Amino acid sequence: MHILWKELKTALQNSLSPSGFALWIEPLQADSGPDAELVLICPNAFACRWVQNHYLPLIRQKLKEIAAAPVAVKLTVGTPPSRKPSSPLLTPAALPLLADKCGSRTLKQDFTFERFVVGPCNRLAYHASQALAVNDTFYNGILFLTSEPGLGKSHLSQAVGNFLKQTSPCTQILYVTAEDFANDMVRSLKSGQMAAFKKRYRSTCDILLLEEVQFLSGKEKIQSEICYTLDSLLDQRKRVVFTSCHLPGEISQLSQELRSRLTGGVITPIEPPDFATRVHILSRKAGERGVSAPARVVEYLAEHLSGDVRRLESALDCLLARSVLLSEPLTMRLAQEVLQDLKAVPRGLSVAKIQKIVGDYYQVSIKELLGRSRQKRVVRARQMALYFCRLYTQKTTMELGRLFQRSHAAVVHALQTLERDRRTLTRVAQEVTFLEEKMAQAYIRGKVNMAPTLHTDA
Repeated sequence: MHILWKELKTALQNSLSPSGFALWIEPLQADSGPDAELVLICPNAFACRWVQNHYLPLIRQKLKEIAAAPVAVKLTVGTPPSRKPSSPLLTPAALPLLADKCGSRTLKQDFTFERFVVGPCNRLAYHASQALAVNDTFYNGILFLTSEPGLGKSHLSQAVGNFLKQTSPCTQILYVTAEDFANDMVRSLKSGQMAAFKKRYRSTCDILLLEEVQFLSGKEKIQSEICYTLDSLLDQRKRVVFTSCHLPGEISQLSQELRSRLTGGVITPIEPPDFATRVHILSRKAGERGVSAPARVVEYLAEHLSGDVRRLESALDCLLARSVLLSEPLTMRLAQEVLQDLKAVPRGLSVAKIQKIVGDYYQVSIKELLGRSRQKRVVRARQMALYFCRLYTQKTTMELGRLFQRSHAAVVHALQTLERDRRTLTRVAQEVTFLEEKMAQAYIRGKVNMAPTLHTDA
């Protein structure tokens, strides 16, 4: 089976994106089942669900093409008996995060210039970081990156370090936070190791990446040592990258000497990403996770999540998790639920809004919707309205019965009928999908003009 799996992996690699293959197919291990089936062992339950929902049909297709006889495929979670790791910590994860040791902290391998999404909000900071990394003509060898949390200053700072690790392996890179520097200095003072401390930061260091400078506020002795360190590094024509949530002039209790040195280089603020950049970020992150997200879903998330890029990534990961765990495609409804959980959009739709959207689509008035007509068009509209009210509001079936002037049994029957038809009739499934998008966009773009209704929404 291992030889067959090797051939199958080659066929899959030629049919999938590099990121999708590396993230979801490469970690799989092959084994033989009791009935001579191919057993693919996933590293965890999440990966197993994802492969089953997104890649199993392709795996079966490719296996049929290369196998001499029909071979069944089974997915499971665990570790092959012949390849058990010596420690549970060695079990591969679905979304691995790799890092190399560099100085007293680690540089994240995925924080590179290539993986940084450039837009009008960060273009200057991006090019300034690249210029410093290649040691281009750079005033005073100092770069000061400033932004609110989650906008990419740490990414660019570490991208400088990662670039130098690849292009100049002998370069001594020291990546620390201002708190690390302070703690290191205090320990050195207490242990009588200040000579070693100064050598580490001034002599053996070729480039200093110092994060979160605002931590130095009010620490006079630490600030003085930073000043001496900067003077020593710059006298040796070495480079320094600072990051902070504030401009040097905005950091309180900062000595004039240190403030002067921090402003002696290039200061590059990073602004929150605009809509186009947020779309680009989400699309890039989805691709890195081996997912092709619908453009309308990506734009929907980008429209309502501004500012922190980490929040964009969190929303995307929540959306993918919902899709896998609920075995549902990436729809506008799932995206709306994620945004509701993040409190980026109001929770739920009112019954009146849902009735208006459904009524407009089927050209059915509110009076007909709440009436006794058994026309097919009206019945379908009523079923749809009940379905979406149950889905998007906190109403119980008893409450919906009152609002739609129906018995509890009639509401339950309507919901069951629509659920059955949605799964068996393509036309109904398409109508549900279309209306899902209309629901998700209703209170976002303000396109639903509410008309008087015949009931009071409790």
